[in-house]
Amino acid sequence: METCFFLTGKPRVGKSTAIKRIIQQVGSEYFGGFYTEEIRSSTERIGFNCVSLSGETVCIANVDSESLFRVGRYGVDIAAFENIALKGVERSLNTKNITVIDEIGFMQMLSAPFEALIYEVISSSNHLVLGTICVDSHPSIDKIKELSRIRLYHLTEENRETVTERIKNDIVKFL
Repeated sequence: METCFFLTGKPRVGKSTAIKRIIQQVGSEYFGGFYTEEIRSSTERIGFNCVSLSGETVCIANVDSESLFRVGRYGVDIAAFENIALKGVERSLNTKNITVIDEIGFMQMLSAPFEALIYEVISSSNHLVLGTICVDSHPSIDKIKELSRIRLYHLTEENRETVTERIKNDIVKFL
């Protein structure tokens, strides 16, 4: 049975915005986990924050970072990501109806504990999951997309309103 609802699509199409809208419409009390948000200068994206649904925020990637781990032009702070994301997902599994995982992407897959937790949550839990997953091919991410409990929604500028509504309605059915 598909109980993991994942949005995919090109960057900046509105995946995280759709997640936030669904949380707002269904009710934040049902959700735990984390989402990511861009850090912007006046003219460009310069990094990403990881935000837990319990209110913690940390910078996980920045163009100015001297981190040993790099994805594109961003230095990635894996320890900071794990501190927020792993705790947020584990806490949500124990206390909430729905766990938000935004995003499963190249940066996040630098964390072996995160990757293991994702497989565990999706493969062995009856918990509802709402998240985003990278559209580009990556060996580990491609395996996740093929798991039987995943319902994948490809978000575009043209369909984002109807897809967001459809996911919200699917989630409400389970509650």
